[in-house]
Amino acid sequence: MTIEDPAIHICDDWINIKLPDWETIIAAQSALSASKYWTEIIPGLDSIAIQFDPALISPDEAARVASEQLTSLTALAAGSRPVVTIPVCYDTEFAPDRDYVADRIGIAAEALPFWHASQMHRVAMLGFMPGFAYLESSEANPAIGRLDSPRQLVAAGSIGIIGRQSCIYSFDSPGGWPIIGRTPLRLFDPSNSQPTLLSAGDSVRFESISTEIFDAWKTGADK
Repeated sequence: MTIEDPAIHICDDWINIKLPDWETIIAAQSALSASKYWTEIIPGLDSIAIQFDPALISPDEAARVASEQLTSLTALAAGSRPVVTIPVCYDTEFAPDRDYVADRIGIAAEALPFWHASQMHRVAMLGFMPGFAYLESSEANPAIGRLDSPRQLVAAGSIGIIGRQSCIYSFDSPGGWPIIGRTPLRLFDPSNSQPTLLSAGDSVRFESISTEIFDAWKTGADK
C-alpha cells in the first residue's frame, strides 16, 4: 500500500493526517508507533492524529517525518488480529428501540438479534468517554439515524446503532443512539493493565445471549 502526498493538517503540537480507509489507518498506527518523536497516536474514523513535543521537533519537521513514514505501508492482513466476541442480550428489557430499528431496516423485531449478530464489525475508534467504542459493520446497513430526543440515561454496556455504525456505551450516560441490546461485559476497567476491552482496529462479533445468561454473567462480573 502506498500513500502519496497525504493530506496533513499541522497544529502547534499535533498533526492530523487524512487517510483513505481503515486498513491504512491501522497500518499507519503500527508504522508510526516505532518513532521516538510521537507522544500519542490516535486513530479516527478517516484520519490519524499524532502528538509530538515541539521542544524536540518543530511542527514542519514533524510533518515531514510523519509523511516519510507513511509513504509506504503494508496493510495488516485481514484476520491478523483476533476476533473479540461480545455477548449481547437483545431482549426488550435491554433493547427499548428494537421494534423501531427493525421497522427502519424492514425486518421483524424477532429477527433483529440474528441480523445484528451475523455481521462482522470493526472498532473504528474509541471516544466520547473512556472505553466507548464506535464500530463499523462489514455490511452496508440502511440508515437509521439518532433518536429525536436523546435519553438522559443510557445504561453501560448498551448497544446503539444508527445504520452501518454501532456503538457500545462504556458508562451510564446520556445518549441519542437507538438501543438494541446490552452486554454484561465492562468496556473500561481502570484496575486492568489494559483498561479498555476494545482497541481501534479490533474485529468484533456479537453473540446473542438470553436474559438468564446475562444476569449470571453480570452477577459473576460484579463479585
